[in-house]
Amino acid sequence: MKIYCNGDLIEKEQVTELFEPGFLFGWGVFEALRTYAGNIPFLDAHIARLNESLELLGIGKIELDWSKTITDLLQENRLEDAYVRITAYKKRKGTGLLIYADTFGYYTADIYKEGFSAIISPHRRCGKNICSKSKSLSYLQNRISWLAAQKVKKDEALVLNPEGFLAGGSRSNLFLVKNKEIFTPAIECGAFAGITRKAVMEIAAELGLAVKEGKLTVDDIDDCKEAFITSALLEVMPLVECAGKLLSKGKPGEMTGKILGHYRERLKVKAA
Repeated sequence: MKIYCNGDLIEKEQVTELFEPGFLFGWGVFEALRTYAGNIPFLDAHIARLNESLELLGIGKIELDWSKTITDLLQENRLEDAYVRITAYKKRKGTGLLIYADTFGYYTADIYKEGFSAIISPHRRCGKNICSKSKSLSYLQNRISWLAAQKVKKDEALVLNPEGFLAGGSRSNLFLVKNKEIFTPAIECGAFAGITRKAVMEIAAELGLAVKEGKLTVDDIDDCKEAFITSALLEVMPLVECAGKLLSKGKPGEMTGKILGHYRERLKVKAA
């Protein structure tokens, strides 16, 4: 049987995976991570979250030698500092798996020196939604928030929940620094259960900084001394502007730089 695909009539058998429930309905999950000199930090945490999310969505867990599989993929493609995307999805029979790797070069040293700018997204995220409790392939809400930022040449969009509290970024977690305290939106408010988020909270505690999860508003951003966002790809990115207002005088904050340094030191330990 032939189907129409991007201007051509092709055999359906050439794209059979596109007809699986995972692709037809966004019924699956993903993990995005970085490798450094061929090492894969926090891999166990990423896989644990992947399988927890699969179970949450009623999809069979995946048993695999993840380290060897990804390492073999990196070596085959002659990659060391790489972006790796793991996609697991519902099939009519079993669980599908796709692992993609490519050179990572998104964020240069100059970008960390300049910091990110953000808007407040016009779209809201409900923390009770099942898609907010997993890294679901049904990622449209986050992507259109990010697109809204891109349209006005900003780097990220901060998202509110239906009650008007900050959930975090469209593709990141948010942290605000006030005095010697660090504040971040609670998971119940719609924040991602980020692996980098957890690592940063541990680092802050080791530095003697109180870390508080809770209900934050846009006013809290205006009142903070400095701010940053986190993800496996971004690491710890300074946030220097939000909704047209400068944060920490439009420059990366001192505490942000300190936490970024400690985070990168931790990567060396985790990757060993």
